[in-house]
Amino acid sequence: MWQLYKKHKHSRKKVINTSNCNGSVEQLCNNTEAKIFEVMFFSQDSSLCRPHLRCMQPCEKLNCSIRYLKRIIYYLDSAIHTLDICIYFFTFVDLAEAVIRAKNRNVVVRIILEDSMTHSDRSQLMNFYKEGIKPVFKELDVLVHHKFVIIDNNILLTGSINWTKTAFFGNFENVLVTNESAIVKPFVQEFERILTMFTATETKSENSDTQ
Repeated sequence: MWQLYKKHKHSRKKVINTSNCNGSVEQLCNNTEAKIFEVMFFSQDSSLCRPHLRCMQPCEKLNCSIRYLKRIIYYLDSAIHTLDICIYFFTFVDLAEAVIRAKNRNVVVRIILEDSMTHSDRSQLMNFYKEGIKPVFKELDVLVHHKFVIIDNNILLTGSINWTKTAFFGNFENVLVTNESAIVKPFVQEFERILTMFTATETKSENSDTQ
């Protein structure tokens, strides 16, 4: 019986709560045995962290926004093959730079954005276009209100937060990070479904313009 117990114990996948881990996210992602379950909460107190954005130095607060921002960037920097982003509003320069770094590492970057981004002076669209990243926009009468990112079809970041400084440094927001396949796979399917639908709509619109 004891031998059976030890065999079962060692066969179980290791589960890591990375919210208390100071190690490299890239190392964590490369460990196929590790399960990722992490939750980040933002609040009105997050505004106190904003002055530290320039030096990117986390403070001692439990829910330090700088610490959370750095962790999200670490996850983005860990992308090897694909980086799929579906988000309502994206104006945060630091996160845009992480996306561009991924593209420069030959990671396939695909972005779905809300159409209102085209009317934002603070959007990162021009930077994306310069780097060969062409976001896809919806042409529907409803909002694309999703906020999720999929890294290598393996790691999911999702929650309420838009990628804006206001959201990170002042709003009540949340982010969930996991590589639990039962949760990640439906998001992968949803991203592909939306991308296919929007790409078809965009192609149809372009064909109509040329006629």
